[in-house]
Amino acid sequence: MRTFPSAASERAARGGFLPPRRFHAQEFFELEKERLWPNVWHLVGRAAEIPDPGDWVTYDLHDLSVVAIRQVDHSVRAFHNVCPHRGNRLVDGHGHGDRLTCGFHCWVFELDGKLVGVPEQDGLPSFSRQDRGLRPLHAEVVSGFVFAHPGASPEPIASWLGDVTAELDLYRFEDMACFLRRRLELSCNWKTCLDAFQEVYHVRGVHPQLVPGLRTTQSTFGFFGAHSMMMNPNGEESARGTGSEDDPDMHLAFRRSKAERGSIDVSHLEESRLTANYQYHLFPNVTFNTHATGCQLFRFLPHPSEPERCTVDVWFLERICAGHSPTGEAEVVDVDLARTTFGESLDGFEPPESAKSFGTDLVEIYATALDQDFTLVSNLQRGLRSPGLGDLVLSAQERRIVHWHAMLDAFLEGPAFDDAWRLRFAE
Repeated sequence: MRTFPSAASERAARGGFLPPRRFHAQEFFELEKERLWPNVWHLVGRAAEIPDPGDWVTYDLHDLSVVAIRQVDHSVRAFHNVCPHRGNRLVDGHGHGDRLTCGFHCWVFELDGKLVGVPEQDGLPSFSRQDRGLRPLHAEVVSGFVFAHPGASPEPIASWLGDVTAELDLYRFEDMACFLRRRLELSCNWKTCLDAFQEVYHVRGVHPQLVPGLRTTQSTFGFFGAHSMMMNPNGEESARGTGSEDDPDMHLAFRRSKAERGSIDVSHLEESRLTANYQYHLFPNVTFNTHATGCQLFRFLPHPSEPERCTVDVWFLERICAGHSPTGEAEVVDVDLARTTFGESLDGFEPPESAKSFGTDLVEIYATALDQDFTLVSNLQRGLRSPGLGDLVLSAQERRIVHWHAMLDAFLEGPAFDDAWRLRFAE
């Protein structure tokens, strides 16, 4: 089990300093590739994407390619998505089959990874089929999400997630359907984008339309090992007297009415879960913006070779309204931000009837806010290379950024990790 910096969350509350080279140096990028990604649990997808035996879904990050497969006994197993014959990738995206067949030389594998078919095996060197099956990864389903770990002896997922599991379980993700998926290509480091989703200090400057709806100066924070949470009350109340204090009863009635629209039971949620905004970070690269009946999930993926490019997966999820069956998990839609915007990709989109409690109002709110964020981060990345820029200064409101970068440093420790790249806590 990895040891994280002691009292990191308490020290993070004082703020800190980050060298900007962490966000563009090739050497730092390579250290992440070597020491971070092979040693963490990856969120591969949702169990609902593979409901039936023979269903599979893939996940790719750097050299790692994973295929998660629903087994005959309805368990989920994960394998390296590569044929052990000549290294061909077996499958892409998602699909279904009784077996997996390599498209190069037609080697055939059962759903449990066993090699069962080798054309013209007599012409090959002697080998045991048992030794040439698909290589498994550790896989677990938690809160309706499929996780996989490429390491030989990883920390158990229950220990890795710790108390954050109880937080996620409150929202019953396993009862949700993903009704919208977008995959965005951005011109920034994956951490540059992730960090914009770790604080609301930027709301006044980037999202002025949200100021009346969030008390950004009254955020509270929780830390769960490497993971974290931020709670933002509704209704801005700042020392500068801007914004307005909204009636909390009105917020409560609004949220309850959305749940009632879909006949969704939210009686197990305390009032703040209905009226406030809870946002979670699962180390290292996933965030959830939760509300009473659903969430917006963001998965930040580095580019295979370029530190200043990344991919962001955006998923909208909602609990299935009473009397409806899910329409199936939404297909991924690629969005070229050089040609269009996230919001424009949603023109004419309406949630399906099974997710009507989400409502078109939330779709429009998030479309506007995310367009503002994605415009910001590409411009921000250019500034991180400025010769006139010193270490980045992080405030108490940005303590989650300080905390998670301290966790990242714990993974990168070792030879070739330059002290000049290290996060510094404020004194």
